[in-house]
Amino acid sequence: MSATNKEEAFAELVRGYENLWVAIVEKDGVECVVGNGNTAVEAVDEAKQNGHAQVMLFKVPSFETRVVY
Repeated sequence: MSATNKEEAFAELVRGYENLWVAIVEKDGVECVVGNGNTAVEAVDEAKQNGHAQVMLFKVPSFETRVVY
């Protein structure tokens, strides 16, 4: 999968989580959201309730925000 396709897939994955923390795991090469919340702790707690102790955390920014590198 090209970098652009991965970026598009990740953007689609987090589309419904604007301004929230998400807990993400990778299953068979595909990233999945296994928890979310207003805080990182809430996202991790939900992930643990769903059986995932090791997760990657990401704060989904406002979609109105522009990032320039």
